[in-house]
Amino acid sequence: MQKELSLELLTPTVRLVNDSWAGQVQRLCAGWKAEDLPENDGVRALVGRLKRTRPSTYRHCVRTARFSRRVGFAFGFDEQQLRQLSLTAMMHDIGKILVPERILNRPRKPTRFERFVLNLHPNFGALLASYYGLSPELRIRTQHHHERWDGRGYPHRLGGEDIPLMARIVQVADTFDAMVEQREYNRPRTLSDAAAELRRESGTQFDPRVVEAFLDTLPKE
Repeated sequence: MQKELSLELLTPTVRLVNDSWAGQVQRLCAGWKAEDLPENDGVRALVGRLKRTRPSTYRHCVRTARFSRRVGFAFGFDEQQLRQLSLTAMMHDIGKILVPERILNRPRKPTRFERFVLNLHPNFGALLASYYGLSPELRIRTQHHHERWDGRGYPHRLGGEDIPLMARIVQVADTFDAMVEQREYNRPRTLSDAAAELRRESGTQFDPRVVEAFLDTLPKE
């Protein structure tokens, strides 16, 4: 069975090679689900597949979960809420399983077409969460980690407190880790530079309360 989506660019539209989006995605999901769910644990199955097929993304999700948990603790989350926050962070990029590896591991900044495909990953993640029988709450929190406080994010242009709090926390942790992470096409920022960028975007891209809590819990090194 085909293991990845085959994509081509047809100006001015994008389609899957020799098939519809729905047909290829559904066959991929069905095949993966049959392989992954002998223990009937959707989260474990999806995170395991992420670790096997997108190891750098998996490591990013682990770091994002650690950052997020510190913020959740600062917000006074109880243990059950902290667990849900950690799950949200671990699952936030799960949709990148459906993004072709050649786009994820490109040695340069993405083209407009590649950016379009990358920006589908929250919806891909929601689709996988539904297909694997995860809770609607986890699916919603996972899908909205690229919304913005000012309402200019994606996929649904939610703004302010319409964005789930856990998604707002994961967004800040995700962005910070992406800034300080070593990537082939981008030199990592220092912790102070990344923190300064969060402050600049507080109130526009990010929830100011989350930025404040994140920076208060940020290790000095």
